[in-house]
Amino acid sequence: MKQYIARRILLAIPMLLVVTFISFGLIHLIPSDPVEVALRVNEIIPTDEAIAIMREELGLDQPFFTRYASWLKQIARFDFGQSYINKNRSVSGEILRSLPATLKLAGMSFMIVVGVSIPLGIICAVYKDRLIDRAMRIFIFVATAVPNYWMGILLIWLFAVKLKILPTGGNQQSGAIILPAVTLSLTYIATYMRLIRNSMLENLTENYVYYARTRGLKEKSIIGRHVLKNSLHESIAALGMSVAQLISGTVVVENIFSWPGIGRLCISAIFNRDYPVIQAYILMMGVLFILCNLLADITQAMLDPRLQEVK
Repeated sequence: MKQYIARRILLAIPMLLVVTFISFGLIHLIPSDPVEVALRVNEIIPTDEAIAIMREELGLDQPFFTRYASWLKQIARFDFGQSYINKNRSVSGEILRSLPATLKLAGMSFMIVVGVSIPLGIICAVYKDRLIDRAMRIFIFVATAVPNYWMGILLIWLFAVKLKILPTGGNQQSGAIILPAVTLSLTYIATYMRLIRNSMLENLTENYVYYARTRGLKEKSIIGRHVLKNSLHESIAALGMSVAQLISGTVVVENIFSWPGIGRLCISAIFNRDYPVIQAYILMMGVLFILCNLLADITQAMLDPRLQEVK
C-alpha cells in the first residue's frame, strides 16, 4: 500500500511541472502584447519609452526560461504577481477573496450530488425496468443533454420569476445558493445515478449475491452491505474527480447567478485581459485536477485490496 501511494505521488510531481509550464507558456502565445495591455488597462499611452519601462517592470525583458524559473519561485510562495486592473491588489489576494464563495457553492453541489445520486441509483437498480426506473432514466437523459447555463435560466424563470420563492442571484439573500447549487449538480447527479445503477446491476448477477441469498440473508443486507459497497468502488474515482470538475465548472454558473466566486473573477479577467489572474486560474485548476485524481486513486486503493498488490 505504501509503495502504491509513493509511486502515485512520484508520478504526480512531473505532471505538476507540466501544468506550471503550460500555465506560464499559454499567456505568451496570446497575439496581443501583455505590456501594451497593461498600459492600456491603466490608461497609459503606450509610447516606446512607456513600453520599455513597463516591460522591465513586468520582467518581460528577460529570457523565457529565466522568467519561468523566477515565476516558479514566486508561485511556491503563493505569489502570482499583481493584477493589471488594479496594481494595489495582488492576484493572490483576489483569489483568496473569491475562493470561499466558490468552495461554498461547490461543496453544496457535491453534497446534493452524493445525497441524491446514490439513493436514486440504488432504487433504479433494485426496481429495474419498473416505472420509477424508467422515469429516472428519462431524467438522466434530460439532465445530461441540457447545458447547465440553459438549465440555470429555466430554474431562474420558474422559481425566481414565476413562483418568486428564491432569489435570482447574488449571495446576500437567504436561499441564494439553492438555484446555482442545483444547476451545477444536475449533470453530475445524472452521471453518477447511471454509474451506480449499472454497477449494481452488474454486481447483482455475481455469485456472491446468489450465495448470500442461499444463506438466507435479508435482501436489504445484501444490497446495503455487499452490493452497494462493491458497486461504489468503480464510482469513487469519478466522484473524486467531480470535486475538481465542480469547482472548475462554476465559471458559467457563477456568471449566470452573479455569484462572487473565482469563476466570475476569471471571466472578468478574460474580458479585461488581466493576464496574471488568468494564468493563476489555469494553474489552480490544473493542480486541483491532479491532486483530486491522486486522492481518488489512493482512496480507491484503500477500499480495493487488489490495487494494493504492487509488483
